[in-house]
Amino acid sequence: MSSSGAGRYMAFPPSPSPSAPHSPHLSGLRSAASTALVEQDKYLNELLGERNKLGPFMGVLPNSYRLLNQGQIHFAVYFHIYYQ
Repeated sequence: MSSSGAGRYMAFPPSPSPSAPHSPHLSGLRSAASTALVEQDKYLNELLGERNKLGPFMGVLPNSYRLLNQGQIHFAVYFHIYYQ
């Protein structure tokens, strides 16, 4: 290949000018992406709100979990021994 033809092809298409009309397909993609971002933002805000509601209980959750597991183990042993 000769080096004189190296500049004939562009790696990327030129960026459209601001006054050029936009493709309806691209416009639809932008709209869908925008809608998805708004939905994701709503979801994350709701999730954060629910997490904030749990704040007062976060200190007792590890103990509650441990006690529930102990209760399940005791029940399983009791059930296994007395109801075979």
